[in-house]
Amino acid sequence: MGSGIHPSAFILHPSAFILAFALLGDARILLFILNRIVFGSHRHEQNSWWWLLIVAPPLLLLLTLRGGAVWLIVAAAIGLFWVADRIRVIAFPQNPPSGVRTSAPELILLRARRGINERYDLEVTRHEIFIDDLPQPLDGYRIAFLTDPHVVPSVRREFYRRIAAEVTRFDPHLILLGGDFVTWHRYIPLIGPLLLADLHARDGMFAVPGNHDYWAGLPEIAAAMAAHGVALLINERAPLPLQVVGIDEIYRGNPDMERAFAGIDPNQPCIAVSHHPDIIDLAGAHRIDLLLCGHTHGGQIRLPFFGTMVVPSRHEAAYASGFHRVRNVLLYVSRGIGAVPPIRILCRPELATFILRRGSRQT
Repeated sequence: MGSGIHPSAFILHPSAFILAFALLGDARILLFILNRIVFGSHRHEQNSWWWLLIVAPPLLLLLTLRGGAVWLIVAAAIGLFWVADRIRVIAFPQNPPSGVRTSAPELILLRARRGINERYDLEVTRHEIFIDDLPQPLDGYRIAFLTDPHVVPSVRREFYRRIAAEVTRFDPHLILLGGDFVTWHRYIPLIGPLLLADLHARDGMFAVPGNHDYWAGLPEIAAAMAAHGVALLINERAPLPLQVVGIDEIYRGNPDMERAFAGIDPNQPCIAVSHHPDIIDLAGAHRIDLLLCGHTHGGQIRLPFFGTMVVPSRHEAAYASGFHRVRNVLLYVSRGIGAVPPIRILCRPELATFILRRGSRQT
């Protein structure tokens, strides 16, 4: 009788598959809790639901291992649905929304990267936005969008200088800044010399606050930005030939759509900027030809196959990055240039650039 391993030893029992999918289901439930409850919406820096970070993982594991057949089947069904949905997304990617033409991004490597951290692998994305009734003088209008720098002294100065150099090379008519300039109050004095000193645009620079700006100290941040020619827009319009609206931050601020769009001509193109993409839920019937947002960092850490994991939004990864046509609004979510914690995996920092074009959405 042979002493070899019987082929049946390599056949996994069905219960092993059920357990594996149940553990995936636990992970998906945990992400739902983190994204929508712990990180998804809170006015204070310390969320009152922080304890779920500690309690939820062992509780979910205990339920799967000891909670009985009903929980095991439910968790396995959630895990199976997650895998099937990821297969669908990968196999059938969404087409770009109408009215957008995107060129291949340009990757700027400061130096040879070691390991998997893409923290300094800056990607310059280039987009053309077609607007039917764009006034002829605005055809070719260039907008550079920077968001979520989270300025800290540990970031290489070369990184900020290269961003400024790429903005200068683009020669924008307008620079829009999407908030979260710092994470902590003590770094507010660095915003000017590190981030803003070398940024210039023909028609000026305008910014909206992020949730971290409120937590760190918005009056001081506004003063530091004003000293470098950046005007803060909080539910108001920029004094430009192009209609540009800044909407307050949805977590910590008080977004007021009626005040923001007061005096806006709905028969003329309008560009809006706000920190958090969840502001799309308040857009209503206001005309917004392009809404620029940040906050998500693109998920910051992505996994092969499963993609974006943690996205602090009630929509989770639905608006993690890129273009989305939501009713009458073209939404663009930038991955931002900062990283908290200072690591990016499969999710490069981004300088987003846009050129407005007069022409049909179907171009």
